[in-house]
Amino acid sequence: MRTPDDRIGSIYSLMLRGFYSTAFQPIVDTGSGQAIGYESLLRGPEDTPLADPNRLFNEAGYLPESVRLKLDRACIDSAVRTGRNLPNDALLFINILGSTLIQLTSLLGEFIALLGMLRIAPGRIVFEVSETTSCAMTEDLVRCIRCLQQAGIRVALDDIGVRSPYLYHLLCLEPEFLKMDRIFVHDIDRNPRKQLLVDSMARMAERMGARLIAEGIETADEFSTIKALSVPMSQGYYLGRPRPAGQWLAAGCAGSGMRAVG
Repeated sequence: MRTPDDRIGSIYSLMLRGFYSTAFQPIVDTGSGQAIGYESLLRGPEDTPLADPNRLFNEAGYLPESVRLKLDRACIDSAVRTGRNLPNDALLFINILGSTLIQLTSLLGEFIALLGMLRIAPGRIVFEVSETTSCAMTEDLVRCIRCLQQAGIRVALDDIGVRSPYLYHLLCLEPEFLKMDRIFVHDIDRNPRKQLLVDSMARMAERMGARLIAEGIETADEFSTIKALSVPMSQGYYLGRPRPAGQWLAAGCAGSGMRAVG
């Protein structure tokens, strides 16, 4: 049985040696099916247990916060360096811990310089902050998000609707995007109550100046229902599985106006 120290060693070794890769999953305009953004997703080495993202992040959960912060920063660096190969106008969604975002603000000048070197406009970057972020952290997080937004970087609130701080974070953080937890999307075509909830979320998001993203779409019927409910943006295996940036370009999906079905 592996000990926490074994798990820490595995992840930390991957991070230091660069033995990980970044895949990208398309986020599409629901109406047109065009890929308008991509979420960056960390992957461990192929042919190892850590190639499974669920296994990788279960292992990462055992890391001390200081090591998780370093891993988060390594993921951000990999995402922007690899993501520059995506279309020039595509949004780049990057998952980030609230604590990392707070730390990143002190390095904002360095990060903006990196974007400039890579010729990535700050407006293409969207940091996804989990709804599980502690309410106690919110005041510091608000200050950091305002600094990022002033620099042109955008923010998404991830996995909304499954925890009680959802409305509080929506009010305080003022995100540009809201990513709806897939629990609301699964079998939505057969569940009128879910349809009512999602319709309400989409209307509220629009009135608050944010765009709702439906995550976890796996069937044509789910996508058709999300489209009928006028949810503006969609993501899921039905629309495209995670792939390296180069494969999206080679497949001709990126920025092509066609739905990015994998």
